[in-house]
Amino acid sequence: MKTLYRVVFFVSLVLMTAALMGMVFSRYWINTPQQRESVVDSAQSKLVDERPLLTAEQLARLAATPEEQDLAQQALRVADHEVDMNFASALRNATLHPAPLSQAARAISARIQDLQGQIKAQQEDINRIKLQLAKVKEDQKQSLDEELQLQEALLEVAQEELDGAQQELIRSGGDQKSIIQRLQEQHESGHQRQNAIVGSAFQNSQQAPEQTESRSLLAQGRAWLQLNAKAQQLARAQQELKAGEAELSRQREQLEKNAQGGDGSPSEKDQGTSGPAQAGNRAAGDSGSLFPTLKLVAAQQRDLAEIDKRNQDLQSLEAFYGSWTALVKTRQREFAIGIAEALVWIFAVSMVVLLANPLLGFVFSRVEVASRRLHTLRVAFRFALQMTGLGLILLVIFGPPSQLATVIALAGAGLTVALKDFIVGFIGWFALMGANGIRAGDWVEIDGVGGEVLEVGPLHTILLETGGWSDAGHPTGRKVTFVNSFAIEGHYFNFSTAGQWLWDEIQVPLPAGIDPQPVVEAIQKIVTKQTEANARVAEQEWHRVVVPSRGNRPFSAAPTVSVQPTGPGVTVIARYITRAPEWREQRARLYGDIVELLRKEQIPSSPADVAAPKSMLAAAEPH
Repeated sequence: MKTLYRVVFFVSLVLMTAALMGMVFSRYWINTPQQRESVVDSAQSKLVDERPLLTAEQLARLAATPEEQDLAQQALRVADHEVDMNFASALRNATLHPAPLSQAARAISARIQDLQGQIKAQQEDINRIKLQLAKVKEDQKQSLDEELQLQEALLEVAQEELDGAQQELIRSGGDQKSIIQRLQEQHESGHQRQNAIVGSAFQNSQQAPEQTESRSLLAQGRAWLQLNAKAQQLARAQQELKAGEAELSRQREQLEKNAQGGDGSPSEKDQGTSGPAQAGNRAAGDSGSLFPTLKLVAAQQRDLAEIDKRNQDLQSLEAFYGSWTALVKTRQREFAIGIAEALVWIFAVSMVVLLANPLLGFVFSRVEVASRRLHTLRVAFRFALQMTGLGLILLVIFGPPSQLATVIALAGAGLTVALKDFIVGFIGWFALMGANGIRAGDWVEIDGVGGEVLEVGPLHTILLETGGWSDAGHPTGRKVTFVNSFAIEGHYFNFSTAGQWLWDEIQVPLPAGIDPQPVVEAIQKIVTKQTEANARVAEQEWHRVVVPSRGNRPFSAAPTVSVQPTGPGVTVIARYITRAPEWREQRARLYGDIVELLRKEQIPSSPADVAAPKSMLAAAEPH
């Protein structure tokens, strides 16, 4: 049940994370171009509809593959042709059927006509003066030159005033033909720009998320969202084209209705014939109206043909956008499959990690002895598996780093600095495994702590503390762990020949007036007898371990006895070798024999020295 709860929690967490990621991607990360603002205002956009071309230019910036680039070029070509025909039709309608002027526009138009008449009269005067200059004598040319300059200046002022009035008429909306001509000039100036739109867009789109080759969840999610946004823009473009086709169909019906006599005149309603038939009947009755009638019929047929061509262009654009949408949907489906695969891998890794804990519990429960080390091993396995699972999930979500070599180098440098002690400790393990290293069971001293070696691991050395060499063989019960870096950066003492030998000494005070020589000889015999076996073994081990590296230097483990004056008497000092774990027992036996000696000789005894061993051998036996 606990595992089920964990699975439900993890699934909920993944779904919530996916929702948050989708919200962030759709709001901030989708690489779609901004919507272009129309280059004409609302009043001017009613004169000429440039939306097909503007939409085609906007979509051309989204072309990310050679197939899309080809479709974008064709769409631009057809949209440009449709807008050219729209401009031609608008210009013709503005010429043949000018819109009624407002009161302010009529005043401006009247002023323009007056200026045009004034300019015409001034131009005639200038031409007249120029003719006179060619005919008059030299003495009369100066006055004519002055008059010519004055008329030319007045003509220039009148021309500037006419230009200003025409601009004012355009701003008031009274000169639709001029407005359309200006828009047409702007449209034609953009032809060269259209040729570079697709190519530059294709180059820029190579860095777009949809061009990614990564199989990570993050990259494929961004690509899918961008393609989805592109598909939505193509769908909106198709809806605009359908609306344009409906508008052209309405205009065609209106023209056909007018051509068939739908203007409401009684004579045309009674006849019930087509436009050309009506024209023929009227021509038979009145030959004077034949030419205007035929001209009107030809204009209507031309308008119908233009509408048909524009309708075909819109249908072609709709077909191009439909093919483009199919390409986008196909690529979007591929990324959707990749996202599903990434999610499957994430859920698979998550399930393995979630099932690892009960599986490890079952495996370790089969072990009969449940020790703390096994528990630690189980925790370590579970943690390692969780970290591995997390790393795999992050790899599926974000993908491998783009600069993998640089990342590995930086990570290696950082780990080297952060894990310096562990790295040096691991190297120190090899030093400790050498001939002069330490082994389990050795008696060593590391950083002032002495004890018996329990374990030498790859990173740590564990000692059973003995508290001091005076208590050799009597552990304190505490385990001390050292990082193996002490073998490289510091030093250690190994008291681990086979016998673990120590030099010990005892002191026997003798009062004044007693000859120390017999006592010294007797003590010499006692110490030699008690330590003979140990001395012989110690000499053998010393020669085997130390002498090969120091030449033929002699070494003796025989005990020595010396006399030292002290105050009113002397002190006999006996120095001998003993095993570290046995030094207390050895000293007790010697004390017993010496006390017995002093009793026989009737020598008063003084308190003996009970100090710890003075020194020890520090040679390590090779293993």
